[in-house]
Order: sequence, then structure tokens, then C-alpha cells
Amino acid sequence: MATTVTNMLTWVGYRLDTTIAASSEPSQAECIQWINETVSELLTVCVERKTEIGRSTASITLADGTSSYTDLATTLLTPCEMFDDDGLRFCGWIEKTNVRNPLKLGTEADSVNYDPAAESEPDMFYVTGANALVFLNTPDATYTAKVPYYAVHTILTATTDTVPYIGVFDSVIIEAVTMRAQNRDEYDLSYELNWFKYIRGQARKIIAMRQGETKRVLS
Repeated sequence: MATTVTNMLTWVGYRLDTTIAASSEPSQAECIQWINETVSELLTVCVERKTEIGRSTASITLADGTSSYTDLATTLLTPCEMFDDDGLRFCGWIEKTNVRNPLKLGTEADSVNYDPAAESEPDMFYVTGANALVFLNTPDATYTAKVPYYAVHTILTATTDTVPYIGVFDSVIIEAVTMRAQNRDEYDLSYELNWFKYIRGQARKIIAMRQGETKRVLS
């Protein structure tokens, strides 16, 4: 079952021995803001650790003669970095019936290595400042490009909104929001640093378990 903001507010209320409401202390608005702050920090850890948590895969239909696509213009935070069995880095692929041809991630500067008049199956793409994906070379036919990526965190506002990460980080979010509530009247830099350290440390441990790592993960 998906975790909603209402679920989070209820569980945080249990920790604080109160009912979180519009006029409570802390207020519902404050708690939702703290949930958003925590979710954003967790996303940073997911990208850092290259985990499947929080990751989506876009399917982009490439058209003959068109190099630039805005399918992810409003959602893309960063493409995912992956490595094949030979250790070569790729960030997507051209999907065909019996093969997946890898796509490298480059920058606009890499376009100077491609003939601007040439068309062929792309083997690279880069992301523009407007979040458009530009494929090199320009496609010479219709292709299906698969691009795994992390999406920009959608701000939670309503109590019916679904909290990201399919419940994996629920305990971390609850504890982080409780910590914020217990210290909301005092700003202390050392506390802020410890708050971030707690989130990142707990998230890394959970991700390590999911990735089958046996080494100790330091907080």
C-alpha cells in the first residue's frame, strides 16, 4: 500500500504524542515542509549511490531527421550512470527486437565530433540547459530510446499525496520529521549537520542492503 502524507502525519503524531493538524504544534504545514526536505535529501543519496530506488526509465520514440526531444523537460534531474560487463559507462540504450545498443552520455561539446549533416542510429545523447535530450547522430529512422533517470522531486502539498520511494525510507522520513519537530524553535548548525548526517547514513544502510553489499556502511 502506498504511503500518503496523511500516514506520515499520523505516525509522526504518535512519536510526538499529539495529533498533527492545521493549528497544532508543530502544524501540518510545517510537517509537510519537513517531509519535503527529507525526501529531497534522500533523492540526493539515491543518485549518489546509483540505486534503483526513485529511478524511472523513459521510453522515447526517435523520429527520422529529429535530434532533440523534450519528453523529460519537466521531470529530469539526471540520467542514470551504468556500466556494462567490460566496465564501459552508458546511460541508456537503443532498444531493438533482439539487442540493446548502449547510449553514451556526453555534453554539447561532443557534437563537434559528429557530422551535422549525417544521419544514423545514435550512440550518444546530451542534456541541454532546458532539459532537452539531443541525440547524436541525428536518427535516420524510427528508434526506441530507453533512458533510465532520476526525476525532480515533486513537492508534496496535499495530505492525499503519495510519499515517494514505495515505503522503503518511511522510517527514515518519520524519524527525520520528528527530529525537526523537537528542535523547531532552536536553530543550531551542529544540529542541522547531524540531521543531514542521520538521513544520509540511514539511507545508505538501506540501499546497501538492497544492493546485496556485505561491507559495513558508515553513517
